[in-house]
Amino acid sequence: MKRRDLLQTGLGAVAAASLPYRRVFGAEIAAMTLSGSETFLTDAEVNEFVGGQRGVVLQPDSIGYDVARKVWNAVWDKRPALIARCTNVDDVINAVNFGRSHNLLTAVRCGGHSASGKSVCEGGLVIDLSYMNTVEIDVAAKTARVDGGALLANLDRKALPLGLATTSGYVSHTGIGGLTLGGGVGRLHRKFGLAIDNVLGVEVVTADGKHLRANEKENSELYWGVRGGGGNFGIVTKFIIRLHSFAPEVHSFRFSYPLERAEDVLNFYFDYSSDAHQDLFVNAGLDVRADGGGGVGISGNFYGADAELDRLLQPIRTLGRPLSERTSKSEYVKVQSVADGGTNAHGYRHYSKAGFITEIKPGFTNTLVERAESLPTRGFGVSFLPLDGAVHRVGPSETPWAHRNALYNLSTDSTWSDPDPDVAEKNVKWNRAYWTDIESFTNGGFYINSLSADDGQQKINANHGPNHDRLVAVKDTYDPTNFFRLNANIVPTIQRREARKG
Repeated sequence: MKRRDLLQTGLGAVAAASLPYRRVFGAEIAAMTLSGSETFLTDAEVNEFVGGQRGVVLQPDSIGYDVARKVWNAVWDKRPALIARCTNVDDVINAVNFGRSHNLLTAVRCGGHSASGKSVCEGGLVIDLSYMNTVEIDVAAKTARVDGGALLANLDRKALPLGLATTSGYVSHTGIGGLTLGGGVGRLHRKFGLAIDNVLGVEVVTADGKHLRANEKENSELYWGVRGGGGNFGIVTKFIIRLHSFAPEVHSFRFSYPLERAEDVLNFYFDYSSDAHQDLFVNAGLDVRADGGGGVGISGNFYGADAELDRLLQPIRTLGRPLSERTSKSEYVKVQSVADGGTNAHGYRHYSKAGFITEIKPGFTNTLVERAESLPTRGFGVSFLPLDGAVHRVGPSETPWAHRNALYNLSTDSTWSDPDPDVAEKNVKWNRAYWTDIESFTNGGFYINSLSADDGQQKINANHGPNHDRLVAVKDTYDPTNFFRLNANIVPTIQRREARKG
């Protein structure tokens, strides 16, 4: 791949930035429109917007701007014209109205974890919800009222000490909003379902600046759409989430094996996990380093009795002596943050591809292992998350998540720290080539929270299967001009017609 092609995907954002911040005649700010053209905001217009916000509005020359524009995946180094750090619903409404009236390219940020860089935009407006992070627990009703900008840690630290929990991801500095709108996998989804399966209602600011409630009885189609349709229909400022009784301590385990045993270990994992105990969450990972090192591991958590764990782990021990075996018991709130550091910390660069596995086809594990060679940098990983149990108990059209028959979520991840574009190019090129070799073993669908910058519109449309037309209808109702487009985009009917005419 030529560097020019890499930059066209948006992955070379530092070098490709086309609209640097600048003032014109000392009284106008250059900004980006929804169509990608340049527009200008006068100081008077910006000042009026700022005056209507309770929260801070940052410009490129504001103190704190460079910190506020950074997102989790350091590949994305974009410079928005304005960052509105909202503190309440009125701030969100005002920001949406300002962005719409000036036709500004607009991004919505919760935790900033969008791997494809959708949490920030070049030259546009970022509506930042991170200051809206309150969590209120109703113990009797077993529900949580969660602000749209809350992180997983905000919810876990409130609910778990009360003996309550729900499905909420793996890395505690992830935003609940982005995680949930895309479906929401986590350590508890086999037991309690996806995050969207536990959403009882939402409050949404739509593209026309209205603040709506959506649940089974009110705006029911909007309620259906936000539970797996991503951020296409508005900004969710409040989630009402079902909680479940949950013991505060859980078991964790990990078995590590040498790389040369990878094929045998993965084949065992697919058999073992296919009928795993309902309280057992078990995943697998293949890690390869550029120096030829690495390994394969089986790890997970168990939510049942101590005595039961040894029996459930006994089949793994029949694999033979591992390089290491670790078991522990600790508070689940601590388990939820155990993966926060290392390459999951803010500031690393990532490129990933992902897909759903609905069956283990002949030659799959052999291809996975054999193709994981000639790494360009420090490391590369392949991971599997099981998607059965409670995930399968929901019908494929009850929510937009159409892949209720998937057995695993497969992801391939390249991570590096060097800002050199050549390093990025090598990582992206290699990962894409690897994915080309293994994509035929997937069903063609993907978890939209794993959206890659080069996943095209056709793939996004196909991903929702029979639910796509219904999602378009929801989009037509609540965002017919596609104001909220920085996501796994559902293109509204009007824009599709215009594209065909063009």
